[in-house]
Amino acid sequence: MCDSIQLVLLILYFAVWGIDNIGYFAFGISTVLVGFTSYPLLLLPAALLWGFGIYLVLKSHEAVFGETTGQPRLNDLGVYSWVRHPMYLGTLVFCLGFIFIMPSLLSFGVWITFFIFYDKMATYEEKDLIRLLGEEYIEYQKRVPKWFPRIRSGLYLENKLG
Repeated sequence: MCDSIQLVLLILYFAVWGIDNIGYFAFGISTVLVGFTSYPLLLLPAALLWGFGIYLVLKSHEAVFGETTGQPRLNDLGVYSWVRHPMYLGTLVFCLGFIFIMPSLLSFGVWITFFIFYDKMATYEEKDLIRLLGEEYIEYQKRVPKWFPRIRSGLYLENKLG
């Protein structure tokens, strides 16, 4: 069910972003904030967000699907030492990059809705992980932030272990 909702929100996000931009270019009617800053200045943060988002999604997929074991176990290495939900964060950061290309109030509103949905979904999943992994996951929650990475601690763990 959650996968379907994620897909719908992702399609909605890009549809709103696209329609708002088409409205601006074709009819001059949209919520695009043109003139907010120069276009080349927006390209750099967009590219950085896209790169970081793709990196998070790829590394988290690799960590989750690259190794399978019979028993559930905590994965707190790599990007999972930075944030507890790197797949979700990667998707959110990637989408945020599009807002930097053509800043749109409507797109930002849908992105906020996307973030709220992911936060609720992550909270729900964490309750299940606490049930499965118990105190080990509770300690992980204390050590690793939910959304905003502390890159320094994650890099320290990666260097220490690898």
